[in-house]
Amino acid sequence: MHKSFKSSNFLNAIDKYAKKRRKKITDELEKIEEKELKKAETEIVEDVNTMIQRELMAMKNKILIEVSHKEIEERKKVSIRRRDIIKEMFFECKEKLLDYTKSEKYLDSLKEYAGKIAKALNSFDDVKLFVKKEDLKHEKEIKKAFGKKCEVISADDIEIGGIKGFSEVRGLIADETLDAKLNEQKDWAAENFGVLLV
Repeated sequence: MHKSFKSSNFLNAIDKYAKKRRKKITDELEKIEEKELKKAETEIVEDVNTMIQRELMAMKNKILIEVSHKEIEERKKVSIRRRDIIKEMFFECKEKLLDYTKSEKYLDSLKEYAGKIAKALNSFDDVKLFVKKEDLKHEKEIKKAFGKKCEVISADDIEIGGIKGFSEVRGLIADETLDAKLNEQKDWAAENFGVLLV
């Protein structure tokens, strides 16, 4: 009996050891499984977050592009409208200047322009004064206001009115045309409002 008791104790000890060992291995496997599951879960969450961030960035970029395209379109519309308004304004100015050239006050302006050109060119008898064809009727008054010998000639490039003087000896031009004055205002508008009038 003693042998069987020892055998039984030995078997019990082996069984007990095996159960402990199995429990330890099972626990370790569960820990490893849990650790691996947590690791996989963390990786999946990171991957999902990365995908979400990419999608959000793509959507944000798409929205930003759409907004900037719309902003550009609206700025273009505003710019075109501003240019049209300024074009209309300068067209009306030109019309009013043309009306002015038909008034009695215009002759006084021509005399004033002739005097300014005489001072600016301060030349001998080589000055040519250019006017629009319709203003040739004021030739005598222009020459008198100029105060020196000059030649008054019709110029096709003067559409509105005024006088342009040229001294061949000095190689100078003095421009007192309404056309030039209006163009200066157009240049000013382009500089200050960013509108080129084409």
